[in-house]
Amino acid sequence: MKTIEKKIKAAQERIHRLQKLAQSLSSFQDYATSPDIKDIAERNIQVAIESCLDIGKIIIANNQYNEPKDNKGIFLVLADEKIISNKILAFLIPMAGTRNILVHGYDKIDDTLIYGILNAVSLWPKQYFILKKHRLMLLYFGKNLEKIISKKEKKCFKPKKLA
Repeated sequence: MKTIEKKIKAAQERIHRLQKLAQSLSSFQDYATSPDIKDIAERNIQVAIESCLDIGKIIIANNQYNEPKDNKGIFLVLADEKIISNKILAFLIPMAGTRNILVHGYDKIDDTLIYGILNAVSLWPKQYFILKKHRLMLLYFGKNLEKIISKKEKKCFKPKKLA
């Protein structure tokens, strides 16, 4: 369990950093014109996603669930095994794709996508994780993540491009 706890702590720390960064930005222009801010955001998003992927891999291995084909497959297996809901799956699948873009396609990174993720993270109350019987649950002070995502995902993950 200590490995999972380390991964959870890493994800929490990166999300906290992203929240602080998002609060410091007053506009998309502030983000888009600062290579340093973009680097900070991209790296913290990447590490947070990789931590979630690692947690998923550990849960899958410990429970001898089906071997996933790729990173998105990790979240699919967790959903199939009822570890995460389909609504959480709908949030995590694009995050796996975002991680791949950040790692493998630096020339293809869409600033509006990353800025949208920052906006989404800034809307979340402090995040914490609970592990119980190998089940990973994301809770937000009594509010279910699914409710927050369903209300905010279109606005946050599809930001308008500025002219």
